[in-house]
Amino acid sequence: MINNKRLEHEMEEVSKFGALKPRGINRLAYSKEEKEAREYLKSLMLDLGMQIREDAVGNIFGRLEGSEDLAPVASGSHLDSVPYGGCFDGTLGIFTALEAIRVIKEKGFSHKRPLELIIFSCEESSRFNMATMGSKVMTGKLDLDKIKSLKDKNGISIYEAAKDFGCDVDNLDSAKLKKDDIYAYVELHIEQGPVLENKQIPVGIVTGIAAPIRYELIIKGRADHSGATPMNMRKDALVTAAKIIVGIEDIASQKIWKTLVATVGFANAVPGVLNVIPGEVKLGIDIRDIDKNNLEKADELIIELIENLVKKDDLKYELKQLSKDYPVKLDEELVDLIEQEAIDLGVEYIKLPSGAGHDAMHMPEISTLTGMIFVPCKEGISHNIAEEVNMNDVFQATEVLSKTLLTLANK
Repeated sequence: MINNKRLEHEMEEVSKFGALKPRGINRLAYSKEEKEAREYLKSLMLDLGMQIREDAVGNIFGRLEGSEDLAPVASGSHLDSVPYGGCFDGTLGIFTALEAIRVIKEKGFSHKRPLELIIFSCEESSRFNMATMGSKVMTGKLDLDKIKSLKDKNGISIYEAAKDFGCDVDNLDSAKLKKDDIYAYVELHIEQGPVLENKQIPVGIVTGIAAPIRYELIIKGRADHSGATPMNMRKDALVTAAKIIVGIEDIASQKIWKTLVATVGFANAVPGVLNVIPGEVKLGIDIRDIDKNNLEKADELIIELIENLVKKDDLKYELKQLSKDYPVKLDEELVDLIEQEAIDLGVEYIKLPSGAGHDAMHMPEISTLTGMIFVPCKEGISHNIAEEVNMNDVFQATEVLSKTLLTLANK
């Protein structure tokens, strides 16, 4: 039903915005490259006859009206990338949704509910250390003070970046939606893990989404001369940071957890020169699980670890919580529907949880039903220029998505 060549062509075209050589993209949130990609996408939405609106933080909504005045059925994802990222994370979910909706219109299928394509702003945490910002604003989880406080490495806040981007960010409350404003939201995404490829299955039906708790930890010691300071008189912040990193690894590796993971994603030492003992180190800590109780228990253990190690080494620290999200179980009714559509189309599938976070994890706050569809990515690689998919898998998943959206739009 879908136009395979058109979908593949549009994915190639959008990948030119922020393109790296020989592959991959740099398309950070609120960047010039993201704006160019957004304008290209909006031109395709207008060609389809969609009504387009943007909210206070730049979330884009493209809408095809239905025959009745009902809450819409929506699909979408994000256009921003991590630095040196791949071309499919987020972007694939937008263009498969566009193709799925476009085919419904082209084939003349009637639908009672409006169909919407949603492009979320600032999904990646790589610029402002805050993931899924657009959907958090949409669901009322972020206020203006928080948006002003979160800054990138150049000291530019989300507030400043969004304002420079042309967003009416001072009118933040206008972006909030209410429960059941959307009837159903279905997001297609690359798996970002190896399960589907290893099993040679083209479609994954997501049952739940893991959630992260994230911290910025600053360890404060004392910078001294590396040659003139005896070992027993040092307050080396990097040594303490190393102990914390290993301790977090040990906690997350305990056999009591089934799905817990924890990562120290960066360690920035100051002054960061060879002949000076590091006086300060900043760490970025990411803890995730699909089990809320285990997530909270691991969080407690890691905080306790930090307190004990810093105290033992006679240093000081500041621990700032960047975000605390909770795992989400997706609607069984929608899981069952996606499964039935896959069966009807003869598409192989399995059910599995998502270890990565997505905008879909916030949508149950405003959507009656929420679901996700995964496609395999080569070797499970994502957030990497080597990110790659098999387009035949994408085509099959897009057929499942289109059928699912059409069925939902007639409920």
